[in-house]
Order: sequence, then C-alpha cells, then structure tokens
Amino acid sequence: MKKYLLPILFLLPLSSCKEFLEEKMVSTITQDYFETEKGAEELVVASYNTLRWKYGFMEGPYLFETGTDITEPTDNNWATISPAVWAPTGEAGNYANNLMGYYATQLLGSYPIINDCNKAIEIITGKAPGKFGSDKAYANQRLSEVYFLRSWTFYMLVTQLGDVPMPLKSNNSLPTAFNFPKSTSAEVYSRIISDLRFAHGHLPVRQGERGRITKGAVSHLLAKLYLQRAQGREFKQYRAADGTVNPGDAHAHLGLLYKGEVASDLDSARIFATEVIDTYGASNGGQFGGLADNYWDLFKTARGDWSNESNPEIILQASYGNNLDNGRYGMRTTAAFTCDYTNAAWNIPSKTWAYGLRKGTGFLPTDWGYDVFTDKINDSRFEKSFQIEYVSASFDNAALQDGPGLTYTDAGNKSLTWTADEAGYFNANIQNSYKRPSWGGRKAVAGERKIGQGDLGLVFLENTKETAIDVNEALAQPYVLYPRWVKKGNEYYYRKTGVDRLSSNTGLLLGRTLRPSSRKFIDPNRSTVDNHFGTRDVAIFRLAETYLIRAEVLGRQGNYAGAIADINVLRARAAYKSGESRAEVLARLYPGSESLTASEKSYPYAAATDTYAKIRVDASYWDGASTKSKLENYPPEANTSARRFIHFIYNEYSREFNSEQIVYEGIHHAGIQLERVLHHNQLASSRAGNWPVADNPVAANGQNGNGKGVFSAKDTFKPFPQSYMDMLTDEKGAPLGTDAIRKYQNPGYN
Repeated sequence: MKKYLLPILFLLPLSSCKEFLEEKMVSTITQDYFETEKGAEELVVASYNTLRWKYGFMEGPYLFETGTDITEPTDNNWATISPAVWAPTGEAGNYANNLMGYYATQLLGSYPIINDCNKAIEIITGKAPGKFGSDKAYANQRLSEVYFLRSWTFYMLVTQLGDVPMPLKSNNSLPTAFNFPKSTSAEVYSRIISDLRFAHGHLPVRQGERGRITKGAVSHLLAKLYLQRAQGREFKQYRAADGTVNPGDAHAHLGLLYKGEVASDLDSARIFATEVIDTYGASNGGQFGGLADNYWDLFKTARGDWSNESNPEIILQASYGNNLDNGRYGMRTTAAFTCDYTNAAWNIPSKTWAYGLRKGTGFLPTDWGYDVFTDKINDSRFEKSFQIEYVSASFDNAALQDGPGLTYTDAGNKSLTWTADEAGYFNANIQNSYKRPSWGGRKAVAGERKIGQGDLGLVFLENTKETAIDVNEALAQPYVLYPRWVKKGNEYYYRKTGVDRLSSNTGLLLGRTLRPSSRKFIDPNRSTVDNHFGTRDVAIFRLAETYLIRAEVLGRQGNYAGAIADINVLRARAAYKSGESRAEVLARLYPGSESLTASEKSYPYAAATDTYAKIRVDASYWDGASTKSKLENYPPEANTSARRFIHFIYNEYSREFNSEQIVYEGIHHAGIQLERVLHHNQLASSRAGNWPVADNPVAANGQNGNGKGVFSAKDTFKPFPQSYMDMLTDEKGAPLGTDAIRKYQNPGYN
C-alpha cells in the first residue's frame, strides 16, 4: 500500500427499503470537510461498508467457507488446498491482501476502513463539530457505532490471520517507514471488548434507521468474543512468555488462538447472550424479536419482495440495494452458492429468476455438509437449505418472469425420453400411486418426453452407500434423478451423472458442480435473468446463533440441561409442522421415508404430525454409544462426552448456518477446525480409508475412500500476502531481514 488517503468513498443506498441507513453520493473531498458535522456524520455512515465485506466480494466465501468441513469450492485447486494456491504468493495470499486492503491504488478492505474509523473517532472525541459537541448522547452514540465497526473489522482480521497490526490512530500521509508491528490476539480482543463495552453503554435498543448498530448487536458480538476468548484459554501453553508464537512449533496454530484469559469470560458470554434473548426483543422496545416461526421465512423471496429482510430474528444485517447500487463489485453472495441447473433434458432450457445464477466457480456442500442433517426426513432445515428439486421452467423474456416449462408433447420440449425398460418399471411400480397434479395420472410411453409443465425436472438424492438406490428404480423416476449412490447388481457407483442416464463418472475432482446447492441467497430481483449481481440483505447476526452461543457456554459450565433447552428451541423451529409439505423426493425416495405414513408419502406429502419429538435433543447425542451419537460422526479426537458436546454444537451450527459464512468462525476459534476438516472434508483431507469405496473410481480422482487434499495445521490461518511482507520495514525504514520476516509471517508459510 502506498499510503493511507482520505476516503474516496462509493456512498450509495444501503438497501432497497426506505427505512434503512442511507448514504449519499460524495465526490473527492478535503480533510477539512470531515471536520464538519455533516462530514463527520458521513464518515461514520461510510464506515458501515465493513459490514458488506464478506458478502459483496467473492473473497468473502473464499476466506470464510473454504477450510470448513461442510463446504468446498468447485475450483479443485482451492478445494484440495493446493500449495500453489494456499501460499503468500498464491490466491489465498491475494485474498488475504484484499481483506487487509493493502493495495497500490485502491482503498478497499479492512485497514482503509479502520483508518476511516480512527479518523471518525478522533473527530468526534476531539474537535467535535456541531451536534457532536453540543449533544453528548448523540456523539457517544455515533462513537459507539464506529467502535463496533472497527471492532468487527479487527475481528475479521484476527479470524483469518491471528496476530495482526492494530492501528488506533489515523494516518493520512505516506509513512516514513512501513513498520507495522503486530499486536497479539489477546491485545486485540482486550481492546475490542473494551470498545464494545463502551458501545453497549451508549447505544439504544432501537435505531431510527434499520441497519444502524443497536445495543442488541453489541451484546451478541460481546457474547461471541467472550466465548471465543474462553475457548482459547487451553492454548496458552503454545504462546511464549512475551506473547509471541514459535513458528517452528507444531502447535503454533493453536497458540495463535490464545486471546488472553479472564476468569469471568464464560459468565460474561452467558450474561450478554441472555440479554439478547430475553431483553432486546420487540416486546422491550428493540428491533428484533424471537426466532422466525418457519426457518424458510428467513430466506424466502420473490420478484418485488424483500420482506424476509425484516424478519425479527435478524439482529444485524449487511444492507444492499438494487443490483449495481452496491459499490464497485455489487452483491456477490447470490452468485456464490448456486449449482449448474439448466439443461433442456430437464425441461429447464434457460436461466430462471427462481433458481439464481452462478458467477464463475462457486461453493457447494461436501458430502458431510448434507449428512450433518442426520434426520433429513424430520429436520426441515435440510430441504429449506438446499435446492433438492427443480421444477420444469423457462424464462419468459416478454413477461420478464419464469414460464412453466413446455408440455411434454410440445415439439420444442427436449427433455429426456422414456426407454421401454424405464416406462415398464414406472408403469408397474410407480404410476398408480404417483398423484402429482401436473402429471395427470398419465402412463409412461417409450419414446415420449418425460417432463412437462409443472413436472419435476432435476432432482437430487443425497443417500449413502448403505442406502444406495437400485439403478432401475433411479432411472424410472418421472424426472432426472441424480443420486449420490446407485446400486447395480453387486456394484456401487458414486455420483454418476450425465443426462444420458447415469453413465458419466463424475465422482471427485471430475466436475463437481451438479449437486444440491444453497437456496438461501437465490435472488429473483436481479436486474436481468443473466445478471449475477444481487439485491438482498444478508443476516450477519441472527438470534439462532445467540442461542447456540449460550448453549455452548452452559455446556462448558456443566449445565447440560440448560444447554439442551437452548438447542431444542432451534429444534422445535426446525421440525416439520403438522400439515407442512415435504419435498416430493424426501417423501418418496430419501432414506427414512419408509417410516412415513401412506398419506405422508402421497401428494401433497403433508406431515401428519409435528416432528419435533423425533429430533428433540438429549444428552445421548454426545454420549459416544447411542445410535444418535454415532450418526453425528464425531472426529476421533472427540473422545469424551465433553469434547463430543462441543462438536455437537458445531454440527448444529452446520445445520443452522450452512453457507452463511459463520461456521468457519465457530470451528476455527473453538480450535477444532483441523480435526473436523481432516475427518469430514474429503477433498481437503489427507486421510486414507476414511470414506466408503465405490466401484467406479477413475484413478486417484474417483471415490476410492481416500482424501484428496493436503489441509494441515498451518492452513487454519491464512498467510500474510507476499506483497505486504515485501513492503514491511523496521522502525528506521530498513527492509526486514530473513529472521524478522520468518517471525512475522504466520507459521508454516516461510
């Protein structure tokens, strides 16, 4: 970075709703402008851009989804943790650079935002122009917002890089030396907790503009930070007495997780989490309330509808406006998690509003990302998280909306045709009980198209080798079915695809883009059907996380009954309610559907009863012996009930927050990232024999049961980018020597 300059800001509307925090366009301005009341207020508002960082850039998911056990990039080099990528000179270093904001010409990223925050703090507490000087409560409120935004920015840096520089004064000119000594994680956490305690004392429970920081948002982040500091206490042994980490220590990555220790940390985390849960809801004048009644309410959307953004469960959101009105790079989360779903063979010949649009490479779940849902039949979060069914559709350009797809007799319909064997199997075994209205009770006819208007087109079955579907049954479905496991005679095939009837060996590293993808960020309000820029707000904090924070705290304090009660608040919401319909493929084909009643297995597949009783949690889920405990698939390092409980909490995070860029933070700060990735993430792991073996491997690329990657302890932190390291000097301006560089760079990257 050449120097810190005055902000040249892209000040744009932060949302599509009028009541949100709003920014106004400002051209290049002078230092004096910010020392006016109007300029200082705009500097505060501009600092809110830090809340968008994870979601407005593809760097967000690359840094906060790669390196979990439930998500993998579709880019094989990233997914396998290729040393060429995961290096100071590789893309991991480049994306860390983008997070930090050390650019030659651009002012994007964390340190420019921190510099803006520092400048705002100095103005508010120093010159205090206009209302900042005459109204102390107003000044403290705005100061508190800036403290929160700076704290959040430091938090992202520490999560990715460990010990980082912590500048607390603004810099508006070229420094005489690029001497940026690092502060320890303990020093950073001490500072941001102190700042947040100030903010907690001076922010209201409700703001006039939705999008501004409230007391509840501060309490949630404080609960999270206190818990994470408590989590790191056991790693103190890997820090030297002066607070440094020995780069040569095999446990140096754990040392970086030590953030200091205060005996009351768990109590503080519990108190602040309880404040959020019990005090700051709408009934007490706050801007949020209890959990959403239905998990899908948090994510549902339609053309012209953003009502989910106001769900009372959301404590803090990253606010966006329409398409390109979101800064230089727009809003990219909507383009990060979608699978390739278009194909005329499925009667989905074109992109649609309803199913989103991927931009380049993206991110899809690992097998464990699906299987962490240990009861897909009764936990509705599985089908509400992932697109497991696609209805035939086509884009109607004249009406700018999705059409219903073509009739199965239309000359333009290019969907798959029935073979004689498939038609015979369907007519003999499926047709009589298949009551989907669009199907109309018709029989299958060899040579006719399978898929018509309103029919299912593309459907996924995430089963296991033990529950593999027979290939004849799979091919005879009235849509194109892609199972994870297919059985043919005595052979078991893993992820065969190809619209020519499960003939292509896809497996691992052979084109992994056709799997159930996230439904959470599909955005039908894009400006055009092929535009990947989104419009939707993204929840940063939701009340569900507050419950899990408190549950973990209670468990760590030995109050498992209290922890179970908090977890079951989420489970009660996750259950199917009586009369709620399951996806067709869940009710008919998924393992476990055999337990459903006849009426539940027939259209419209409505649940006969509330399923909470079937997914309610008790201590057997982490006892190590019960069936439910074994289904949680704990890593071998989780060899006590206490350790299994912690992993259960993050299994529940995985069920609740998949693709929301939160799970990474949790498993990372808890110190269990390495063991979870090695045990669950086959593409990243180096473990052999940890997965089932198929009969269709393609050399080392297929499903041979072995890991395909090289994830290691060092990869739990990102490298400092080489361009940044090359820029550093000592306090006199001399370039750093080899030993100084080795000590500065994160362990394992020299």
